[in-house]
Amino acid sequence: MSEFIRKELVYIITGIVAVIMFIDFFFGVPLATSIASMIRSWAVVISAMALAIGAVQLTRTHLVHVTKRTPGRWFYSAWLIFIFISTTILGLLNLDNPSNNVIYKWIFNNVYTSLSTTTYAITGFYIFSAAYRAFRARNSDAAILLIGGCLVILTNAPIGGVILGQIPIIGRWILDTGQVPATRTFLMVTAFGILFYGFKVLIGKERGYYSESGGN
Repeated sequence: MSEFIRKELVYIITGIVAVIMFIDFFFGVPLATSIASMIRSWAVVISAMALAIGAVQLTRTHLVHVTKRTPGRWFYSAWLIFIFISTTILGLLNLDNPSNNVIYKWIFNNVYTSLSTTTYAITGFYIFSAAYRAFRARNSDAAILLIGGCLVILTNAPIGGVILGQIPIIGRWILDTGQVPATRTFLMVTAFGILFYGFKVLIGKERGYYSESGGN
């Protein structure tokens, strides 16, 4: 397969699939509907294959750290491989409903759920740290952001109404009158950006990985 065909075939297939999906969604042509349904089934199969390939690649990467005894990493890699393989085997024992497996259910409820909750809680500290750095009144715009953020925080906190009864009213006005229009504007601009990007992909102007700057 020539270099030209190898590059262009990706965009030709993308364009054909996109046109079929558009016709199916907007016009409901029976032939397009049948083809679109088949493409969606292929997408499910491809997603499952991609997940399997990712699992194999993850295992291979961590096996390298285990075999080479990478300082500070191989021990965690060994634990990851052990937990990954054991959890997969336990899930396959009750393939129809893994939750019936007592050990699998215990791992999910007492290990996975706890770790997810902990990760979410730690993320809150990073958000607080980022907010602290952003809420520095270096100029007038930052000062407005700081004042508005403090009013919104005090609006959601019960102590805000205790400090001053007008704080919840002001904070609610900022949320309803200031935040909602700004959020809608942001969503509209994002939607137009996605449409333009998709159009560029369809006509082959957005090369992405196959661009000259990306390396061939």
